[in-house]
Parts: sequence; structure tokens; C-alpha cells
Amino acid sequence: MNHAEAPLPDRVRTLVAAPDPERLLCRSVLERLPQVTVIAETDNSRVALEYVRRLRFDLALLGISLAQGDGLTVARQAFRALPGIRVAIISAVDDPPCLLEALRIGVHGYLSAAASIDDLADAVQRILLGETIFDTTISTRALQRLAASGCEW
Repeated sequence: MNHAEAPLPDRVRTLVAAPDPERLLCRSVLERLPQVTVIAETDNSRVALEYVRRLRFDLALLGISLAQGDGLTVARQAFRALPGIRVAIISAVDDPPCLLEALRIGVHGYLSAAASIDDLADAVQRILLGETIFDTTISTRALQRLAASGCEW
């Protein structure tokens, strides 16, 4: 059985690393998922990296911009240190280079901070069940900006 087919654990140990507005949003989203327990949260990438080294997580919700670094660096390290972790980026901006790097890293979700709490909770639930969810609006705008920039595929 691969990880994508695995049933949800009874308790999903979660890291939230994001700036305050996105971290508060993540908290509101995760409160709707009773199996999720936030084990650690921070707005600082160095602190998040230390948590990844010392603790075990099943899920990481990460903002792009963090104090002393970024969420993509935390995602890379989480994948190295924690096999099977599910990682989602919560973003307030459509930044094509960040979206592409998130794809390269292998994150399981790139979600819009502008989405409703219900939609985000549904997306996180689906990510935990093995799906990969990229916000359609952010992805479309990022692809349009990349195409307009003359980027060669």
C-alpha cells in the first residue's frame, strides 16, 4: 500500500509555520478537522527547521514568507527528514517562481489564503487522503504570467 492510499491516522501531528495572518487562518482551518493536532507553530523558518529535526509530523502547513527564511526551505527539509509527511503551502500571492519550486519540491498542496475556511479545510482533508491540490486561481494566474513572460517550457 503506498502512502497515497493509506487511511488517515487517528491523530494527524501538524506543524504550522506561517506569518501571523496565515497562521491564524491555518488554526481556524485545522479546528474543523478533529483528527488534526497542532504540535508546533511558528513564523520563523529556523525554528520550523529545528522542529522538523526534533519532532515527528504527519502534516506541515507552511507560508511562503517566514522570518529568517521561507516555507519552501522548510518543505525541502521536511521531505528529507520525515518520510510520508504531507506538505501544503498557504499563500496570499500568485508567485510563479514559488509555485514552480513548490511543484519541483513535491508539495501536496498550494492553497490560497483568500479561500474560505470551509474550502481550505476540505482541501487539507483531501491532501491528507492522498490527493494533490493546487488552487486553480493561483495556478492559472501563475501560468498566464509565465506564458506572458516568454518563459520557455
